[in-house]
Amino acid sequence: MNAINEEAVALSGEDKHEEAIEKYTKAIAGSEDASPILPVFLANRAHSLISLEKLDEAIADCSRAQVLEPKCLIAWVAHSKAYAYKGKLGQALDLLR
Repeated sequence: MNAINEEAVALSGEDKHEEAIEKYTKAIAGSEDASPILPVFLANRAHSLISLEKLDEAIADCSRAQVLEPKCLIAWVAHSKAYAYKGKLGQALDLLR
């Protein structure tokens, strides 16, 4: 699964977010909820979703990641970013406090 994540991260870095989302989705589907890496896959996919302005999907991924691992910093940052892009700055800031 880590190889898939690395491929997805590389694709995101090249602004190939649709392809990255496909890789993250494959990694997520192959992971159990108890997997410690699953929240990272979800948060990384959320960042790509945000880049494509799929904000509600990104928020859903972040929420799931935060339930699975409340200390997953990248999920909190992506969640806040998605709310900020939706113009909900108060909610975005609340998530980071």
